[in-house]
Amino acid sequence: MMVSVVLFLALPLLGWYLRSDKILAIGALIGSLAMLISLSRIAPSNNRDWATEFSVLPRVHISDQQVTIEGFRNFKWRGPQEFNPVWATRSFDLRRLESLDLIVEPFKDSELMAHTMLRFGFGENEYFIVSVEARAEKHETYDLVAGALRQFELIYLFGSESDFLTVRAVYRGARLYAYPVKAERKFIADLFRDLASSANALHANPKFYQSIRYNCTTTLVKHFDRQQHQEHIGLRYETLFPALTGKLLHRMGYMDTAYSYEEAKEYFRVDERIRESQRHHKSQ
Repeated sequence: MMVSVVLFLALPLLGWYLRSDKILAIGALIGSLAMLISLSRIAPSNNRDWATEFSVLPRVHISDQQVTIEGFRNFKWRGPQEFNPVWATRSFDLRRLESLDLIVEPFKDSELMAHTMLRFGFGENEYFIVSVEARAEKHETYDLVAGALRQFELIYLFGSESDFLTVRAVYRGARLYAYPVKAERKFIADLFRDLASSANALHANPKFYQSIRYNCTTTLVKHFDRQQHQEHIGLRYETLFPALTGKLLHRMGYMDTAYSYEEAKEYFRVDERIRESQRHHKSQ
């Protein structure tokens, strides 16, 4: 891999130094081919020194309508990176699922890039999160370029709302939007089954996270489209820039609201509500 990177960088630079367009073009081609060959030889694995947040690969058991999630993440956060790791087993009846929200967390330094998740609801104030992420090792932090170069495996995380949303809103100061998806109960249940099936498949067949084809948003879109008999979302400008997915959802008629998009964006912003709830909880 290192040799490929050196060739990828050095040969075009040599062409530039010699002021030869032909050498520049050939160098870029050879370097690119060397990198592609090197990347194709890398195999995904479940056996690495994983960061604690990704150390457990969840497994979902579904028997008729009964669901059991092993490796359900319910960390207790004390700061942006400080936590008590808690992995639990959670069970529920699939027939109780009644709501679905798209969670959008825009990056602080960008109005285009974001992390997206799904929130499944059983009723008032009872939710869990499904998040598709790059499975980082202990020495790694997420990087868009590294994600395109097969440096992360793919993981489906199932966890509590207090784990996935509280840390972002309270300790990291993130903006969070929870857009309600217009969907029947059967669609929601089928979507969950499909997510669970792909999560389970990673035990025997690990896959790479890919910054475009298999990232947090495009992977969820694939699952959504497999259940959708109307217009598919597919690969669009807004799915490549996930901070815009709420706007896309609204434009396609998949957001369950009568508000305009700008009104919905304001109404369904939830980070301040989460912070207020946390302050109220601590004051008691």
